[in-house]
Amino acid sequence: MPDEQLWTTFYSPEQILAQLDVNQNVHSLVDLGCGYGTFLLPAARLIRGMAIGIDIEPLMIERCKQKAQAQHLKNITLLCVDISTSSTKILDDYKGTINYITLFNILHCEQPIPLLKNAYKLLNNKGKVGVIHWKQEKTPRGPSMAIRPTPETICAWAERVGLHFVKYIELPPYHFGLLFEKL
Repeated sequence: MPDEQLWTTFYSPEQILAQLDVNQNVHSLVDLGCGYGTFLLPAARLIRGMAIGIDIEPLMIERCKQKAQAQHLKNITLLCVDISTSSTKILDDYKGTINYITLFNILHCEQPIPLLKNAYKLLNNKGKVGVIHWKQEKTPRGPSMAIRPTPETICAWAERVGLHFVKYIELPPYHFGLLFEKL
């Protein structure tokens, strides 16, 4: 992860979440790769239920926990788990109950399709997946161009696992957003 101060200059989390339909209609949200909590904490304030932050890094989970406590957010659960693996037993209690999952700047991982499959399994019917990623152009941060997925690639992966495309959103200056739904 880049320095947190630099990281926050790339986004307006509340604006992005609103554009991707994170609102009071969401009763259970999972932020996969929650990192510093850049999107998890604002999402917890926007939704009417539980926000679950998942990250592979214990340090990120601890930072999110500290921030949630400092902001008196009681509707956040944090889990240190690798969701890209098939061993996601810790999430079994949530399967089919989640109605929103965020995949923000994460689909350049080594195994994006298994990650999307696991996200699909967690979603209830009509559940949504919000995606943001770095554009295919020079940016001050982000993964190498060789592994940055295009919107078209992400749409193909999502369709392959059963997700239906809803909309594309420009997120200047460096990102794009996609919204999918489980039918």
